[in-house]
Amino acid sequence: MNACFSVLAITLKYGLQPNAHSITTFLHGLCKNCSLAEAMEFFEEIETKGYACNEITYATMINGLCKAGKTSKALEILTKMWEDGRFKPNQECYNPIIDSLCKERQIDEALTLFRDMISKSVVPNIFNYTTLIHGLCNMSRWEEVLPLFEGMEDHGVRPDVVTYNTLIYALCQSGRLEKAKSFLICMLNGGISPDVYTYSVLMNALCKDDRIQEALTLLENMTTKGIKPDVVTFNSLISASCKSGNWEECVRLFKTMIGYGALPDIVTYNSVLDALCKEGKTTEALNLVDEMFRRGEKPDVVTYNSLIKGLCRTRQWKEATRLFDEMVCHGISPDCITLKILSGTLCNEVMTDDVREEFKARIDGTSKLGKKRSKKD
Repeated sequence: MNACFSVLAITLKYGLQPNAHSITTFLHGLCKNCSLAEAMEFFEEIETKGYACNEITYATMINGLCKAGKTSKALEILTKMWEDGRFKPNQECYNPIIDSLCKERQIDEALTLFRDMISKSVVPNIFNYTTLIHGLCNMSRWEEVLPLFEGMEDHGVRPDVVTYNTLIYALCQSGRLEKAKSFLICMLNGGISPDVYTYSVLMNALCKDDRIQEALTLLENMTTKGIKPDVVTFNSLISASCKSGNWEECVRLFKTMIGYGALPDIVTYNSVLDALCKEGKTTEALNLVDEMFRRGEKPDVVTYNSLIKGLCRTRQWKEATRLFDEMVCHGISPDCITLKILSGTLCNEVMTDDVREEFKARIDGTSKLGKKRSKKD
């Protein structure tokens, strides 16, 4: 950035006039390097001294201001452009402001600006529409989403996969699963290829709605179309299969996942471990933890809680305390669920006094540690 300053200073010193591209590049550098105050100062100098600039220069300053959360200042510059009349604002001048207003949940202001943009013969683009659709979805203003979506074609803007994904995700989040599925069909009919995100979002929603078979059918459709599922796709399916007690399906999906080259993450392992422990398959669960370590995936408190609970259920007290100590040794702090598991186990009549004392010691140690942390906070 200092080199840019030097070049610009030399250019101006010798009375040379830098072109609009050079000016805009320099302004972009200032904005990008968090020198917003300097960028604004330089922008004002551009205007007062009449340096060469264009609508891209203005769009660059507007974008920098919006990224810094100064939307009102960006709006001032946009208004000034129209008043000045030298440069007509383009889509790139409007995009950052509409996006910022939506993120600030000022959706009415964003819609007003969008309509103002159209009235001034600035043709909206896919980014404008997708941003507004996302903003309206976040505010659950569904009655306005569809007319906006349908109106895209009227302005010669064709929805893309990002637009559809925005809609599908929002509909799934709000429980409008059937409507979300209808948009998948709409995509396919319109010749727009869904991606892994599209399918993963729908499968996750189906799994949460206990419609695992439909989700599995969607997985089959997805792979038939040559779309490779990822770890997120499989995590939803594996978790749902585990929760429904369909252990065989869970194992099959886990193996299929490896076959596709999608490496399991902590979420995958925790789902499978929890299912194994609930089935009383603690040996297999412990073997899976060993595999986690071999793959470089570190267990977390959720992992240990599942294992400790499973071992306590099968009365493997010594192994449960060993794992508790291992967890602490790895710098993982027990949480309230860990304490609940240990405390609940104390009620077991089969437990010997020696083992009960070991459990109590760990419960007391964890409680004291929690109190110390509370005092520090």
